[in-house]
Amino acid sequence: MARSAFALAASVALLALAQFPAVARQDDKDDPEVDGKKVSVWIDTIVKDESARKRALAVEALAKAWTEKRHEQALFYIGRALRVDTSAAVRSQAALAIGGIRELEIRYLIEKKENLGVKDLVDSMGTEKESRVRKEIARAIGRFPMVAKMAVVQLTGALKDPEPATRAAVAEALSVTGSDGKSAAAGLAPLLEDEDKAVKRAAVIALGRITPEGSATIADTMAKMLASEKDADMKVELVTSIGLLGEKSPAVVAALAVLLTDPEDELRRRAVRTLGTFGTAAAPAIEPLYKAASTDKLKDIRVDAIHGFGSALGPAGVKSRVKDLLALLGDTEYEVRLAVVEEIGSLGNDLLDDPATIKALRVRLSDSHLKVREAVKIALAKIEKKPDPKKDPEPKPAP
Repeated sequence: MARSAFALAASVALLALAQFPAVARQDDKDDPEVDGKKVSVWIDTIVKDESARKRALAVEALAKAWTEKRHEQALFYIGRALRVDTSAAVRSQAALAIGGIRELEIRYLIEKKENLGVKDLVDSMGTEKESRVRKEIARAIGRFPMVAKMAVVQLTGALKDPEPATRAAVAEALSVTGSDGKSAAAGLAPLLEDEDKAVKRAAVIALGRITPEGSATIADTMAKMLASEKDADMKVELVTSIGLLGEKSPAVVAALAVLLTDPEDELRRRAVRTLGTFGTAAAPAIEPLYKAASTDKLKDIRVDAIHGFGSALGPAGVKSRVKDLLALLGDTEYEVRLAVVEEIGSLGNDLLDDPATIKALRVRLSDSHLKVREAVKIALAKIEKKPDPKKDPEPKPAP
């Protein structure tokens, strides 16, 4: 009851301040000095002064009053300026000020302080008419995933903004909403064809992170984009989002397989790791994966390609390609040899009737690296472990 009474009193106090903005407190604790003036003076300036420049300065001063003094009236009037000030410059400054609050403080405000500043950001995202101000609001919202999740509807409505920088900022804010932002997919998808590179990139990132409905269609669209996209950084983001979407269509697998020979190291790395998460759905990429495991210049990519090769084959397929895996035991890097032994060892006593493989593994008991030797011992123990004898079924009780 006491807490409810306190919340009610706080609400009444804020309403009173809104109606009588020029009221000043005389107590230094309640009315501290910031940049040479009392907070009450800055409040009076932000509400009444005809100069937009002075009101913008007041926003800056009140931001300090919040960050340095935790003065709640200061934050209340910054939010008010964001919603109602006639100057786009002042509203932008107010958005910047709220965006500068620490995330822990935003969480506190949401949970304990009636959304001071937070609600102003969300509401103004839906009502702001100036594109440049919408951009700053979106950037501020994007700093706080909790706030972005509250503003999905308002952000989605701003995806059609005429200014590319604003569309990009809005898409970036939606990218931190997780599954709460899945409803924005219909607004984000058209931006995959946006003429502006930053907008397209932001849409790719967002769509990969909001678990959208229709993800199969989106993933196929991104796969097609990989075929024509020239920018390496954009292709990296496309592969990353395709992996996050988790769609494993033939078109996606084919597009990723092509990248296994790309000259860009990071693209090959992302592509092989993504294919490695697809399991047997990556079967059409088995040969490109083996080629990468055999020839890629980077050992980490060769390692991931070996594991991807095994995953795409499945246990039965690995058994049929053991000789190909054994051929890779000549690699100069121990991590690659270790990956080969792990893949073969995973078959366990399915290889008990394969003396050639067992012999090849025993040769590696003298490998130059301790980790490989230890892995071989474990693999041989699994392979040579005799299966448990089948138990006779328990006799059925007499009727």
